[in-house]
Order: sequence, then structure tokens, then C-alpha cells
Amino acid sequence: MPELTGPNSPALGFLLALTIGFLVGRTREPDPKGPPRPGMRDFLIIALLGAVAGHLANAAIAVALFAGTIGAILVMRLQHPERNGITTELAAVATFVLGALCLTSDRQFGAGLGIVLATILAERDQLRSFVRDAISDREFIDTLSFLALIFIIYPLLPSGSYGPFGFFKPREIWLFVILVSGVSYVGYFLTKFTGDARGSLLTAIVGAIASTTAYTAAISQVVADAPESAVSAARYSIIANSILFPRTLLILAVVSPTLAIAATPAFAAMTVAGLVAALVLAPSPPKKSKKSSIAASTFRNPFSIRPALEFGAIFTLVLLLTRAAKHYAGFGGQMVVSAISGLVDVTAISLTLASFVNSGTSPARDAVIGLTLAHAVNAVFKSAEARTSHQPAFYLRLMVGFVIMFAVGAVAIVTIDPARVTEVVSHLQMN
Repeated sequence: MPELTGPNSPALGFLLALTIGFLVGRTREPDPKGPPRPGMRDFLIIALLGAVAGHLANAAIAVALFAGTIGAILVMRLQHPERNGITTELAAVATFVLGALCLTSDRQFGAGLGIVLATILAERDQLRSFVRDAISDREFIDTLSFLALIFIIYPLLPSGSYGPFGFFKPREIWLFVILVSGVSYVGYFLTKFTGDARGSLLTAIVGAIASTTAYTAAISQVVADAPESAVSAARYSIIANSILFPRTLLILAVVSPTLAIAATPAFAAMTVAGLVAALVLAPSPPKKSKKSSIAASTFRNPFSIRPALEFGAIFTLVLLLTRAAKHYAGFGGQMVVSAISGLVDVTAISLTLASFVNSGTSPARDAVIGLTLAHAVNAVFKSAEARTSHQPAFYLRLMVGFVIMFAVGAVAIVTIDPARVTEVVSHLQMN
């Protein structure tokens, strides 16, 4: 008798297969006024046959059951030539295969795909309307272009390091090209479907999680193309760069809880200072103001490769400079290395400093100062990138926001000693 309980029991696999058959069959139940086609009971049987084939794991039996299923479906189709399309037949094939998958170690994957299949079939009209009306030809072509960056060009690039000091890493550089293009792509559709203000805020949050450097580069190009969005873009850029600090703390909390605790007061202060600066330096215009209705979308195009490639070229040059500076400066000076490393990316130096704290080679206070310095130098690079927008209303606000954030951070480090913070937390944990 098969085991009735447990995540790997055949009984659970058969239940999942029948569930897929029920969900898919519900979407294909024939209209009483329309021509006959496979319905609920048929799909339950098809899913059950697929599950039996998967459970027996015998190729000959599986082929026979599959051939019998296809044969029965074709007979019904030949009996009713007035039916249009082959959606039901394809759904039957998919149900058989997914039913078999539910009796393997990948049953969760099969169950998930079954839900996706049922959703696609159930939302037929909505999908058709979305494809025909909501997505223009230009947006569709731009989507294909963006996906080509990810799934065609990126896998073809070599993964090694080349050039002096190993500065040239094609995949790493192209990843930033993808991120810059991705900000514009995601931002365009978020603002299109959720509105300019809400979409821009969501894009800033996504950009902060992915890469604030890439986000700043992308939003700078947006401002260059749409100067009227300079103030609102500055607001969301400051917000995105404020979110960078809690993101860093989350990474540190996994790698080095001690350093995360020590950096919390300064980074929390900089986060709050940045959010306040965003509201003060670039306040939202009144709803009735003409400035509030700038355009249908701040992001004018879903895909723009030129600014992404320009950023990639600048990023490559900066990588060469930072690798050369590290080589000649050596790794003895922690603060110098932190500043150099933070020029284009803060994640790597954050992990390095965390390892120093874990191994006891660096005091927590010095590591926090190094982290703050790396973020500050990274802000300098992003300020230079923002300058390419040629819109003072944008880049000056962003620069002032950076100054406020790091001034508050410096004060926090001086007034709340990171070393003392770790001591107090350790004492509380012991008690």
C-alpha cells in the first residue's frame, strides 16, 4: 500500500495530478450551445493517466498511455470539424505531461506549472485584450530587444577577467548594461500601468534593491530626455539612494551581524536624513498644479540601449582606474581601499569589511567608517553620472541630498561610537 503521508508520497502526487486535471478541466468545460470538446471528466482522466505513467516510470507504458490519450482526443476532433483552434488539445497534452511530473521528485514544479496553465486558460479574454490593446507594437519590439540583452548576448560573453589587473570582465560589465536598461524598461511599464508618481516610486525602490548606480545612470538619461521631470526625478533618486543603506545592513546582517549592529545607528540616521531631504529638496507639487501632469509617463521609451552602452563604457574605464589604484596603493590602508572600491560598487567592499570584522583583523568602528566612506565615494560617482543629465534642477538636488545624508552619518558615528554599540548589544544578549 502506498504511503499516504509525506511530501514524497505517491498519494500526494496523484492528488496533485488530479487537482491539475480539475483546474484545467474547469476552464475547458464545453458550452452547452457550442460543439462538444473534452471537459472536466476528460481532463481528470487524462491527468490520472499521466500520473500512472509517471508512477510506473516505464517508457513503453508511458508511450502507450500517451498515444492512447492523443488518439482519443483526435477522434473527438475529427468527429467535430466545426471546432476552431487547438487550445483544448494542447491543454490535454500539457495536463498529461504535468500529471506525470507530479509523480517525480519535481512534483512541486509540476503543480506550479499546472496552476500557470489553468490561469492562462481561464484568463483568455484578459490576455487577448492585454496583448492587442495594452501593448503596442513598439513596446513588444522593445521587450524582445531587452530580453535579447539578457538571454542572447549575456550567455555568449566570456566569464573571465582580461586586460591589465584583470579589470575587464565582460559579463560583469554587461550586467550593469542590463541593469541600466532594466530600470528604464521596468520604470516605463510601472508608470504606464500604475501612474507616473506611484510607478516612479516603485521603480526607485526596485532600482535601490538592484543597483543604485545603475538606477542613477538610467534616471539621469530620463531627465536628459524629459527636462520637465527633473524635480520629481531628483526626489525619487534621493529616495532610492536612501534605501541603499538598509539594503547594505541586510547584507551585513547575514554575513557579519556584529558589523551590521555597529553600523545600524549611522546607516539608520542617513536613511532618515535622505528621506527627509527628498521631501524638502524636491517636494511633490499640489495635485491641481499644472506641473503635476507632466506627461503620460516620465519614462518615454521602454528600451534605450545607447545610454546603457555609454554607462558600460564609463563603468569599464572606472574599473580600470580602481584596479590600478588598488594595485599601486596596496591593501594595507583599509580606508584608502574602501574609498577606491566604493567608486563603482559598495557590495564587494561591504563583504570584505565584514570578513575583516569576523576574523578580528579590523575593529567594528573602523569598518563602519570604511563602509560610510565607500558609500560616500560611490555617491561622488553617481553625482558625476547625474551631471550628464545637464539639468541643474536634478543633479544639484541630488548632490545636496548626498551631502545631507553623509553629514548626518558622520555626526552619528562621532556621537554614537559603533564599538560602544556592539558592546552594549553583546552585554544585553549575555543577560
